[in-house]
Amino acid sequence: MILYTIGLIVAFVFLALKYVYSYWDRQGLPNLRPEIPYGNLRVLAQKKESFNVAINDLYDRSSERLVGVYLFFRPAILVRDAHLAKRIMVNDFQHFHDRGVYCNEHSDPMSANLFALPGQRWKNLRAKLTPTFTSGQLRHMLPTFLAVGSKLEQYLERLANEKQFVDMRDIVSRYVLDVVASVFFGFEANCLHDPDDAFRVALRDLNNPDSFMNNIRTAGVFMCPGLLKFTGINSLSPPMKKFTTEVISSHLHQRETGQVTRKDFIQMLTDLRRKAGSSGEETLTDAQCAANVFLFYGAGADTSTGTITFTLHELTHNAEAMAKLQREVDEMMERHHGEITYDNINGMKYLDLCVKETLRIYPALAVLNRECTIDYKVPDSDTVIRKGTQMIIPLLGISMNKKYFPEPELYSPERFDEATKNYDADAYYPFGAGPRNCIGLRQGLLLSKIALVMMLSRFNFSATIPRKIKFEPVSITLAPKGGLPMRIENRVKQSTPGKPHSDIMFVYTLALVAAVIFLVLRYIYSHWERHGLPHLKPEIPYGNIRTVAEKKESFGIAINNLYHKSSDRLLGIYLFFRPAILIRDPHLAKRIMVNDFQNFHDRGVYCNEEHDPFSANLFALPGQRWKNLRAKLTPTFTSGQLRNMLPTLLDVGNKLIDRMNKVADEKAIVDMRDIASRFVLDTIASVFFGFEANCIHNSEDPFLSTLRRANRGRKFIDNFRTSGVFICPGLLKLTRMTSLQPELIKFVMEIITHQIDHREKNQITRKDFVQLLIDLRREADKGSEAALTIEQCAANVFLFYIAGAETSTATISFTLHELSHNPEAMAKLQQEIDEMMERYNGEITYENIKEMKYLDLCVKETLRKYPGLPILNRECTIDYKVPDSDVVIRKGTQVIIPLLSISMNEKYFPDPELYSPERFDEATKNYDADAYYPFGAGPRNCIGLRQGVLVSKIGLVFLLSKFKFQATTPAKVKFAAATVGLTPDAGFPMRIEHRK
Repeated sequence: MILYTIGLIVAFVFLALKYVYSYWDRQGLPNLRPEIPYGNLRVLAQKKESFNVAINDLYDRSSERLVGVYLFFRPAILVRDAHLAKRIMVNDFQHFHDRGVYCNEHSDPMSANLFALPGQRWKNLRAKLTPTFTSGQLRHMLPTFLAVGSKLEQYLERLANEKQFVDMRDIVSRYVLDVVASVFFGFEANCLHDPDDAFRVALRDLNNPDSFMNNIRTAGVFMCPGLLKFTGINSLSPPMKKFTTEVISSHLHQRETGQVTRKDFIQMLTDLRRKAGSSGEETLTDAQCAANVFLFYGAGADTSTGTITFTLHELTHNAEAMAKLQREVDEMMERHHGEITYDNINGMKYLDLCVKETLRIYPALAVLNRECTIDYKVPDSDTVIRKGTQMIIPLLGISMNKKYFPEPELYSPERFDEATKNYDADAYYPFGAGPRNCIGLRQGLLLSKIALVMMLSRFNFSATIPRKIKFEPVSITLAPKGGLPMRIENRVKQSTPGKPHSDIMFVYTLALVAAVIFLVLRYIYSHWERHGLPHLKPEIPYGNIRTVAEKKESFGIAINNLYHKSSDRLLGIYLFFRPAILIRDPHLAKRIMVNDFQNFHDRGVYCNEEHDPFSANLFALPGQRWKNLRAKLTPTFTSGQLRNMLPTLLDVGNKLIDRMNKVADEKAIVDMRDIASRFVLDTIASVFFGFEANCIHNSEDPFLSTLRRANRGRKFIDNFRTSGVFICPGLLKLTRMTSLQPELIKFVMEIITHQIDHREKNQITRKDFVQLLIDLRREADKGSEAALTIEQCAANVFLFYIAGAETSTATISFTLHELSHNPEAMAKLQQEIDEMMERYNGEITYENIKEMKYLDLCVKETLRKYPGLPILNRECTIDYKVPDSDVVIRKGTQVIIPLLSISMNEKYFPDPELYSPERFDEATKNYDADAYYPFGAGPRNCIGLRQGVLVSKIGLVFLLSKFKFQATTPAKVKFAAATVGLTPDAGFPMRIEHRK
């Protein structure tokens, strides 16, 4: 069963992903072919590339202006045109004012920072925070930058004296963290001298690539915001959230009570809160302050670290540029007597050019994201970007494109010099562009430039690794794999590159798939809760039919068990992934099928007339197509047509007697279900298919063996088809899988095609169903109506092959089973048969069969206990207000009528376990007539019910007129699992004897 369940889960995931991954095909946008379950980010999932590099690779795989991509399960548009990208961020900002990243202000306040907030909330906060990054405020921060810079100089001097190899990225990151702690958090950290300082450890844990939860959080923030919203996982780990909140709340309180005053970001926030409080404006909450301070902690630290260290790395491979910049630094320091000021730094032209070139090759965030907030028609194009679409601007791809930056691999600061300008200005925006650019860009640049000036003024740096950098695969920003080791000397021991991470991607992928399944199923399985209908609690991934999935019960028995778990009139259930309503009130059920048929005229089962003609039979067709076909086929089941079929039924009946005589002579025990099945199949072959089969005598007859192969040893794919037809029609529509095995389709098509062609060419006429279809085709041609196609003919003939065979077989064999346990009823029926045969000299006619009252009662009672289909299904086609209720059944809702349960309910059928044909006698009537509809009710009842009953009755008359049947199994039937109808688990073995 576990394989079946796993297969079902895999099938569901496959179908869901196939739909997701056909998004851009459906939208008609050029796109890169995705891979399940990675989308276009397989290298990211396998930890071979970082997100930034992966997006750059996608950029290089297309030449389209806009190209559709998939960020795992999220469709997005890659904007390959730098000019369009800038227009999106600047001129048409009103269409793209959000980033589309995770933000949950109420449940996860730490996610609601300036980077993530959407719309007006972002605009309001931006307006409040913008004044904190003015030139004046930056000047106030400068002393802090210089104080921490002095500690950096002292630390590097010790290393230079030892002429060590050092990881400059590690050292610079610790320097930047000390600055961030002071400027943004308001306290003095000591990360530079103490690598295990709590402030650094917290960030190190945040960026730990080996943490599965960190990877989930990162994916949730940037690629799949729904992951975090549905799971309730916070964007930050609880320790990180606690650390930041406690620090910020503590310092805000100290500042507001006047205990401490400093020229840092916390003080600016405190002043903002005071100003807002005094003017009655909405003030920043502690959570908002913490969220935005953390933004500069997590993002700002990485950005400044990258700018400083990548500049040093490039300069160590460009001696001329290094010399030129150090010369400028020396001149500035000499000119201003070693004093570093805000204005001095801004006056350094070549330093500015170097930093710009570094940010071109190594942008802080190599991918810019925007979300379309208003439908947007792309200029000079027919393409319309729909609201909600994620936009990806591949900054790294654009900045390394020779179309915009000639010789992009070359580190050339001079390209940004106005005198030697050699780039497309509309393609350069390392901190974004427009209203949503990085608010802290000037602060980040100032911090980076001060560090470079202080280091390059006193030390020389020599590269120890090649210029071409390999980036860490699990990182938000561009982080060099193994750091940036250098030798440092006055004016580093090579640290071992980071140990490669073991590839745990398989587990990661499984977990990601599991997370998607969980979220989808969580939404599906809250359907009835959201609609306020009493329901049974589902189990993932079975819904309420676990026993069906585990092949412990048939679908009909499983529904019967659900019926008994509630006393509500209407009960919400889940058929695996499909919500449905169980109608427990038979009067309402009948009303749905009869009086209010216009609201429930479809069955809601699988039907795909174009791609799977065999599914488009009378049972499955919806709406007007069903109505048209029903009108055409109804005349084929009139009393006159049934009379015409009778000779065929009698011929097959005589073959049945021949077979039974041999069995009775041997007083053998035989499976009467098998015998009845052979009789019915020979009848169907002749009446519906138009040829003589010999299933009764030949176990290898193709007509019998084909059906047996279809029903025996059912594989997972066969159960998949059955589920697709009755429970989840979307399964087959999405996969384009046929509802029947190809072998069955081929078998039926060959027979019907041959029969129709043979008769139409040779003008042969027979009194059978194929002939009736041929006549309908001829009449349609004469009347210029749409004639039935060969496929339609075959589909409906097959319907009677598979459904009719099962129903009539069951009616005959279950009746024999019940009679063999009820000698009184057996005797009474055999007496009625004997009297009829004697009265009409052994002749069986249509009228004679109809006269047999007790036979009719027995068949009715059998169909009560063992209905042909134990459930009836309908689909709501127009919203329906349930009478005497406030419940509205919405259009598209699947409705299940538990026929077996209703017919075995003592409220409607007293002593339901008792086999009592007399309950249907008008003289002793003992049942609720509105609860009895074994073939359905209303316009959509079974069209072949009279034919099926006639075949069953004739079979019983033949058998009971000649033979005695003794049961060898208990009266209580154990039903087989993995079947549509009610099938005895071990058949009906009986002892057969001649009647005297």
